[in-house]
Amino acid sequence: MKPSNCISTLLLSALACVPVHAFAQADNRDKSAAETFGEWVEGSIRVAALDRWFRIHQPKTFKANAPAVVLLHGGTQSMRKIFSPNAGGTRAWLDLADREGFLLIVPNGVNPKTGDMNGDNQNWNDLRPAGDDRQSEADDVDFIVQLLDKTAREYDTDSARVYVTGASNGGMMAYRLLIEAPERFAAAATFIAVLPDDLPHIKPPDKATPLLIANGTKDPLVKWEGGAIRGQRGRMMSVLESRDWWIQANRADVKNIEEESLPDTDVGDGCRLYSSLYPATPGGATVLFLKIDGGGHALPSRAHELPDTFLVRRLIGPLCRDAEGAELAWRFMAQFKR
Repeated sequence: MKPSNCISTLLLSALACVPVHAFAQADNRDKSAAETFGEWVEGSIRVAALDRWFRIHQPKTFKANAPAVVLLHGGTQSMRKIFSPNAGGTRAWLDLADREGFLLIVPNGVNPKTGDMNGDNQNWNDLRPAGDDRQSEADDVDFIVQLLDKTAREYDTDSARVYVTGASNGGMMAYRLLIEAPERFAAAATFIAVLPDDLPHIKPPDKATPLLIANGTKDPLVKWEGGAIRGQRGRMMSVLESRDWWIQANRADVKNIEEESLPDTDVGDGCRLYSSLYPATPGGATVLFLKIDGGGHALPSRAHELPDTFLVRRLIGPLCRDAEGAELAWRFMAQFKR
């Protein structure tokens, strides 16, 4: 399906949005497998002899046949840590779920060193090859597919409007889902993620999925120019090589690109946002590429700060404050149905 709005209207409206801080109480549907934690339901399902954990936020604005968003945490994070007070732009997904009425599904990865599945130092088994003690070998694709089946039954969500988003290791896991289970998702949005530089065993997906790709030019971890990730976490494509792989996989149009400079809403952050829309061709899907010029290893955010310390700046680089990254992702994804 083609986008319902032009790219300029889409992004400018997202830039103008103000987050709403209204938190809902969770609906505990399965008391034998889940516990209520404030506005959350937390529970587990059995997948391949493992108890895999998740959290679900059902806002008060939720109605039957509403959309669902799968939010994937980054590496060494967890389904809880991405909503901690200093987590940055991922916190905006709570505001969005409350305002827009979608079900927010937050799975937990596995700690590959200890095997812990309910902890707070977790990783996803993304497309990078095994061989690192921080690379999980769990079947995360099957876990997330089964979790989608469970939530569809229990919450009556719209199977044609299921979306996936993630940052860093979570964005790379989203790529794996689009390759191995594309039939489950109407659209996706990834931040600060790229593909491994050696993908001979990976075939393009049979189904093209509309995709937003956002990367920072000053990311010290997932580098714009590609290469090894610090800490022996694999060698990766450059951002532009990864973008081009998805443009080809999605059969997007490279001749009729719509390019735009987004407003510089915070002139002091040293960042500018530039968008390039590659429209869908017949049988293909749109790719929206967002260059975060001057941005580091974090979602852009105006409302949710990261700790402003020397160590944080050194580890992840500068934070872009020109937009709310989650808002941009939602406005892009919400245009599409499967």
